[in-house]
Amino acid sequence: MSQQSQSAPEKIRILVVDDAKVVLNFYQKGLSRIGYEVDVADSAIKALDMIEKKDYDIVITDINMELMDGIELLEAIKRDYPHIEVIMMTGYATVENAIRSLKKGAYDFLMKPVKLEQVRQVVKHCEEKIRISQEIQQLRKINERLREVQEMKNRFIAITSHELRTPVTHIKSYLDFLRDPAFSEEEKKEFLDIIQKSVDDLERIVLQMFEVSRIEGNELPLNKEKTQIVNIVRDCLQQMKIELRERDLEIIHKEEEDLPEVPVDPFRIKEVIMEILNNAIRFTPDGGKITISYDHNSKYLSILIQDTGVGIPEDKLGRIFEKFYEVQDSSYHTSSRIQFMGGSTGIGLPLAKGLVEAHGGRLKIESEVSKGTKVWIYLPLFDPAESSSSSSKKAQYAS
Repeated sequence: MSQQSQSAPEKIRILVVDDAKVVLNFYQKGLSRIGYEVDVADSAIKALDMIEKKDYDIVITDINMELMDGIELLEAIKRDYPHIEVIMMTGYATVENAIRSLKKGAYDFLMKPVKLEQVRQVVKHCEEKIRISQEIQQLRKINERLREVQEMKNRFIAITSHELRTPVTHIKSYLDFLRDPAFSEEEKKEFLDIIQKSVDDLERIVLQMFEVSRIEGNELPLNKEKTQIVNIVRDCLQQMKIELRERDLEIIHKEEEDLPEVPVDPFRIKEVIMEILNNAIRFTPDGGKITISYDHNSKYLSILIQDTGVGIPEDKLGRIFEKFYEVQDSSYHTSSRIQFMGGSTGIGLPLAKGLVEAHGGRLKIESEVSKGTKVWIYLPLFDPAESSSSSSKKAQYAS
């Protein structure tokens, strides 16, 4: 919003509807002179057409008009444009209709013959109501945003307090064990392995949060190189071999030999695939199946990771890319990243989505409760940054 719009509110836009030209001229001159933006229409049908094309704040309409009267116009406005305030004009003979119009949502009514000062006063009061309504609406939006921020904060505290506290507790406990001479060297070596794993978990959590922050600020560097995605997936599966065996999960990797190379940062794309596979492992019951397949066209290569897991409820599917959001209750978190229905920080998917989009690609998820989840990773075959640079150079040469 510009400084000008902040210092001076927008003009109130008024539409006057009457089949008498002299009345239209009277309102247009009288209200324009004191700063209102005024249009006129000589029929209710024409007025509706104008309202469809332009956003008005106030409609002042006569009740008695041919083809479509003012009350019908009022009903149409309140049905389709409830934010518009309507002021009715009536003669003494139609006071009952004026009162009926108030019950249908009209702001006020003016008795003919009207005086300019009376019109200005009613319009001024209506304007004040509109301004107050706009302020209330703005406050509601601010309050809604504050509630969202508070909810995100609560989710952050609930999830990360567990995710951070668990490795810290392990480190403290096993450091005490190391100082105890009652434990053998072999046991102490095992304790050191647990401490190392806890340190790795802490580092992973902090790094993920840092990377999400850098992505949001467009500050995450990408070291792209032509890469065979199949090789990255192989590395991920090799790294997760123990987890897959412990959970008795079947992996079907439909490798293809002639897939085109893709310009990506291999380290970042490996993060994405690891995150999607971790989710598939965590939310697929023991003995389930995870399938990985590929497809491509002239612009994109896609990786489909499909599981036979618990799926995501439809009402939660739209929120899975929110930071710190977890489908399951955080109170059910476990300290294992591979245990069935185990918890996480809730930033893995937002990070994966951000990394894919940083490459000019897209992450798409479909899911059905009790039937599993499908995740597509779309990666461009040509670097968008290079294409943009090439277009700029051609434009410079052309000029």
